[in-house]
Amino acid sequence: MNYYILEEVNYHLNIPYIGDLPEELDTIDVMTGRKIEISNLPIRVPIKIDYESEIVYPDIMTADLPLFSEKIRNSLDQIGIKNIQYYPVELFEDQTGQTKANYYMSILPVSVECLKSGINRSTAGRLILKNPIIDPTKILGLKLFRLGEEPSLIIIDSMVKDTLTNAHLNGVSFIPLEEYTSS
Repeated sequence: MNYYILEEVNYHLNIPYIGDLPEELDTIDVMTGRKIEISNLPIRVPIKIDYESEIVYPDIMTADLPLFSEKIRNSLDQIGIKNIQYYPVELFEDQTGQTKANYYMSILPVSVECLKSGINRSTAGRLILKNPIIDPTKILGLKLFRLGEEPSLIIIDSMVKDTLTNAHLNGVSFIPLEEYTSS
């Protein structure tokens, strides 16, 4: 089985900039899959827009929060992916308060330590991944999960990749895990 990192395309220059997150959102909790308590839904997240260029709203945004479009959510639902907690998010223009796009903050509560090779440490003790290989006996049968060794990475198997590829998503990248090197 091949595994991929699911993330946004890095070259999208016209993606809106996400402003200050609501105080009730702890980005570390979100990125590591901890349960969050949000009383007011949808979560309103401000964005800053550069009016000199056409704004692109990709199907995934992962820089600040793991935000999935309805198209991604529906694709994952169709193949029975159940290990995601979704919270509706409205991206609104900071200056006008006008809602510009709707997403789902996608919390993956399960992170799995499953690498059998490709793990190193820098002299400062920082984890470095280079061409990591997953031990499939440790992934608990999951098709989508956070990598326990590096929880900011969302890992998918080839079936999920094929499903998302066939959905013709915008701004989504599938990096083969064995080609990945952390920076």
